Amino acid sequence: MRASDDMMIRVQSTWSGWRNAEVRLGDVRDVHWFQPTRAPRALVHGYIFCSNIVSGEIPHECDRASAPHRLLICILKSHTIAPVYAELVRRADERRTMDRTDTVAAGVLHCSTLVDTRHR
Repeated sequence: MRASDDMMIRVQSTWSGWRNAEVRLGDVRDVHWFQPTRAPRALVHGYIFCSNIVSGEIPHECDRASAPHRLLICILKSHTIAPVYAELVRRADERRTMDRTDTVAAGVLHCSTLVDTRHR
């Protein structure tokens, strides 16, 4: 366990949402890039268990019979100190690289094509 794992960070359930929560950096799992609908670009996301929320709220239906719940969270650069955000970006980039390596190793290569329709 690194000392930075105990550092508190602010997270939210959606990139444009106003509700947020404080969680320990060490409790954030599966950090990755994801571009939600209407978001200007891909943003850092991860997962936490609802039982790891120290303060605040991430809206979800929580009943004690099925808790703890795994929640998708968004971590905004503007809400996170630079060294911690840099670490999260490193983790997301590392996962992106691993995902690409796994895809190529499996013999499957997915390509996307951008089509410019403005000049048609």
